[in-house]
Amino acid sequence: MKTYQDTFADRFLAAIRETIPAAELRHEMLAVLAEAARVASPWRAPLARSVELSFQDGSCPMRLESPLVLAAGASKKAWFLPAFASMGFGAVTVGTATMRSRKGNPLHPRVRTVEEFGAIQNAMGLNNPGIQVLASRIARSRDRLAQDGLLVGISIAEDPDLLPDESPDRNLLDCLAVAWPEADYIEINLSCPNTGHERLDRAWDRIRRLMGEVSSFREAQTTKKPIWIKLSPDLTEETLGQALASIRQAGLTGAVLFNTWPATQGVWPSGEALPELPELGRPQLRGGLSGRPLYPRTLLGIEQARRAEPGLSYLACGGVETGLQASELREAGADLVQLYTVMAFRWMAARRILQEWPQDRI
Repeated sequence: MKTYQDTFADRFLAAIRETIPAAELRHEMLAVLAEAARVASPWRAPLARSVELSFQDGSCPMRLESPLVLAAGASKKAWFLPAFASMGFGAVTVGTATMRSRKGNPLHPRVRTVEEFGAIQNAMGLNNPGIQVLASRIARSRDRLAQDGLLVGISIAEDPDLLPDESPDRNLLDCLAVAWPEADYIEINLSCPNTGHERLDRAWDRIRRLMGEVSSFREAQTTKKPIWIKLSPDLTEETLGQALASIRQAGLTGAVLFNTWPATQGVWPSGEALPELPELGRPQLRGGLSGRPLYPRTLLGIEQARRAEPGLSYLACGGVETGLQASELREAGADLVQLYTVMAFRWMAARRILQEWPQDRI
């Protein structure tokens, strides 16, 4: 069920989706739309919805002009980053980045909208120009980012296609080292279902070792930046608790709840059967789902996480479409709220969510 009232602009977006069926091309146009919004009235004026965060792991406090963050996957190339402040965001998570550039999955299409559910099916496969390129683009935007008050995080992951005899942990730590100077915060993506490779968050012994190495890296730096671990929404409450305990024991900041919903489940998080989904990106791969049906799982996950590990920091991600939902997530214990899929369905979604959000509940 749709959670908001369509406007003329939303119907215009629907016409664009119908006219330009190539969802990946529309995805690429988001940064261009953001830059157009930056220079066009009335979208230039920011909305006063600032938040200040401090963290129990001792990482640097953060001040954001908005509690909304553009989720990883939306800005894969770090184009026009300062423009996203005009759209209502307080931060943008670039990536997910890997050490080397990746073309992603070989077969197109790799993205499609699931209109009846307000959802997106994605199997792009971590395509990105590589962490060196992304870090350079962020560095060139730093003055404008500071001027517009926009923070930039970087989501990183192990390269799924490692070289012979290459250490997977070393690969991710090398990526972290390049990202570190240019990131205001780091997300580590352990749960991508879109590459055709085994998800890292199934190997918990390795994850604990890796998080310890990440923590040791951070302790050796002059600035202790926040680090969140991105987890999958299909974890049971018990497994989620174990994952959060491991994050706490490693001394990291917290978790992003959640990544996309693995289409291999065959059902939405509610248990309702998925529609017929085509293969995307690779033979027999259906990737991950984002959008409206994930919101109840996101809210439940934040509530479960706050009960299990109240000292960690949580970023809510999944199915958020309205100011009421964003407010509910903050009240449930999310420090920040991430958006992505709604941008394809609601015109200027972040600004509208901020306008709907009760001022005294930010």
